[in-house]
Amino acid sequence: MTTRVNLVPRWILRPLRYAALLSVVAALAVFFAGVQPARAAPACGVLASGAAPQAGAAVNAACGLIGTPYSWGGGHGAQPGPSYGSCDASNGAPDDCHVRGLDCSGLVRYAYYLAVGADVINGTTYTQWPSSRAVARYYRGDGLAPLLPGDLVFYGNTAASIHHVAIYLGQGYIAEAPYSGGYVQVATLSSHGDYYGSIRLYGPGGGSTTPPPSGGGQYWVDTFANASVYGSPSSTAATGTLYQGTNYVFCKAWGREISSGGSFNHWWLKTDPDVGPGGQWVSAFYLSRWGNDVAKDNNGTVIPDC
Repeated sequence: MTTRVNLVPRWILRPLRYAALLSVVAALAVFFAGVQPARAAPACGVLASGAAPQAGAAVNAACGLIGTPYSWGGGHGAQPGPSYGSCDASNGAPDDCHVRGLDCSGLVRYAYYLAVGADVINGTTYTQWPSSRAVARYYRGDGLAPLLPGDLVFYGNTAASIHHVAIYLGQGYIAEAPYSGGYVQVATLSSHGDYYGSIRLYGPGGGSTTPPPSGGGQYWVDTFANASVYGSPSSTAATGTLYQGTNYVFCKAWGREISSGGSFNHWWLKTDPDVGPGGQWVSAFYLSRWGNDVAKDNNGTVIPDC
């Protein structure tokens, strides 16, 4: 007969089991207490105060476009708004010529157009970033504290490699058209790891912008085509381009004639172009609303002499 030997009495094992179970539960509680819950994206909207009314309106316009399909090249027609993009597999867009939507720069262009009724930020991300329309400009090193809703945030490791733009909502969130196959959405600004900087189109702020010439305010005019700009009213060497749309000018001066057929104009308007240095000159020939040798803004106000 085999004799059974109990090395540990049963009355001792039971509390040991409970103690082990309690230690496991306690360890799990400590573990999960250190895990932060996922941060849910807020509803799209103006998430901070201080923005100019135009900027707040642009945020609301962008939020109204949530769910719009992304289309590479979409939104870059003669008029802002969704359009068919381009098919280019090398840019991750093999079918976008069949998708009517907006790409990232098309989204911010259209949002501001809806907000202010003027095409104030045409172009691609590469040309939007250096826009002379900016009233403030911030860089990665400035952090997010200076940003206000409506600021345009750009991504790229350098100015030459900027590849994405979005509209800042506040509290670290953006509205963006993300990528082919995606839709306009809310995301965190940090969801792209290469934030480069931001520009502000309306409102107070400093920044690397060209100040208006002395004695000159801003006068808004419509131009019917992209126009070359020059360093002076008599120069023939182009220094940049002012895009078709609604643009601001500061003052006028008499200069060389620009003509085509029976249309001509000798007035030149000082402006900050979309491409090139600020404080350049564009011919009043490109104004949409007026006739020969006339230089008035959209309200019919004669633009003052410089």
